[in-house]
Amino acid sequence: MKTPFLFDSPILPDAFRLPERYVRMAQAGDWPDLAPWGFLAADMARSLWYYGAMLLKFPGKPLIPFAEINDADGYYNEGYSVLACFDGSDTSGDPVVRIYDYGTHRVTPWQNKSYDNFEAWLAFAAEESADYKAGLADRDADA
Repeated sequence: MKTPFLFDSPILPDAFRLPERYVRMAQAGDWPDLAPWGFLAADMARSLWYYGAMLLKFPGKPLIPFAEINDADGYYNEGYSVLACFDGSDTSGDPVVRIYDYGTHRVTPWQNKSYDNFEAWLAFAAEESADYKAGLADRDADA
């Protein structure tokens, strides 16, 4: 199993901690199937690229991306990437999750949907995944 990338370096904001459940899932490689969402911890380069992009877009307001929707066929969000990010200014160990949608680039993660914590985001992502998969099945049945 490939070692997950969990930003174990001094690049994260002081006193920020990843949620324990997220860390356990990453270390075990036990990712739920939440398509179209995919977890970034499996890809260090992608994690760092998105982290750098968020730092450039929102200097002084750190966002730590951990999941991405990248639906190239355009069924979801016309093919634009969507990121789920931990709010790096939340040092509780159970940070707020903010969504950044590249398809609505003028809307910031503070104006977009957010979730109280990783558990709340997981519940949402599971529902969204079920809807997405049902929509794909309907689309394929009609084709």
